[in-house]
Amino acid sequence: MAMISNGPSADTTAPIPAAPSAEGTGRPGEGPVDGGADRPAGPDGTGGKPRRRTVRRLVKTAGALAVVLAFLALGDRWAVLYAENMAAEKVQEALKLRAEPEVHIDSFPFLGQVAMGGLDHVAVNIPDVPAGRVSLAQVKASVDDIRIVGSLPSSVKGADLGTVRGDVFLDFDDLNREVGASQVRLTPGPERNTVLAHGELPVAGKQAEVRARAQVRRTDDHGVALTVADTKLVVPGLLTYTPGKGGGLQLTAPAAEKVDEDALQQATGERTRPEGMLKGRVLDTLVEHPSLLEPAGVDTSLLQGLQKVREPKVAQEMEFAARLPDDLPGDLGLREIKVTDEGIAAQLTGTDVRVG
Repeated sequence: MAMISNGPSADTTAPIPAAPSAEGTGRPGEGPVDGGADRPAGPDGTGGKPRRRTVRRLVKTAGALAVVLAFLALGDRWAVLYAENMAAEKVQEALKLRAEPEVHIDSFPFLGQVAMGGLDHVAVNIPDVPAGRVSLAQVKASVDDIRIVGSLPSSVKGADLGTVRGDVFLDFDDLNREVGASQVRLTPGPERNTVLAHGELPVAGKQAEVRARAQVRRTDDHGVALTVADTKLVVPGLLTYTPGKGGGLQLTAPAAEKVDEDALQQATGERTRPEGMLKGRVLDTLVEHPSLLEPAGVDTSLLQGLQKVREPKVAQEMEFAARLPDDLPGDLGLREIKVTDEGIAAQLTGTDVRVG
């Protein structure tokens, strides 16, 4: 009778092969198996390598875009420089300037605005503008809202300047060189829009100081003028002479004290005090009787020389007028005038000015 056993048979007993590990097949010479399903996921749930490839593409695209934008900006700036140089040449030619003006186009993107037919802002600085007897030291202007008239690029007919604002400046240093052959100096006066003039004039072998007050005014929309009034000739320590109608001779206090008052009244027939204004017939009598003023140090030649001075002639040497071209476009012209410590300034304004 055979015996039945519950344990494994010796014939069926064999080693069970281990399952392949994630590191490899276990066979010599074979690398790890990329199962894919066991790869760590990225933050977005996708694999890490595809994400890195996407980032690299974005970086390359951004770099290429930056290069393109840089070239466009560089081209825009070159176009601005070219336009500024061309505008400066045209302004110099139109105004017959000795020096080329400075033109600054403050519009970006320039080419885009030009393509739309306009510009936002342009600034112009013009030095040394001829304006008659004197020169304008500087003309500064800024223009806003410029609309180009015509079609680009070859059929431009001109431009409409929406708003023009600027300053015209006459420097006292330039005026001192050009007015009165350097014998007269101009300085700001105490009253509004007034200028004081100081200079020298030889009279009968003596140097008489010329003192005058001048008024600055706007002659019209294009002109500025300086008119001299209250001219006086001063011989320091001796007298002051005012030429013209109503003028006369005023002795200084030390000189008047040396004049015989009784002799002066007897010669002139009037009660005249030496320290007062000696004018009209009294002044003529003093020229005829020079001995009356000899004690004061005033001789006949000096009185005769002073009487020959005519105020219009003295004033003419100190007066001046400056004028912008009469054919300025639109309502472009001078407005407010004011005197500063450095010179005479005027506002330049205009609206809807068409040029070209």
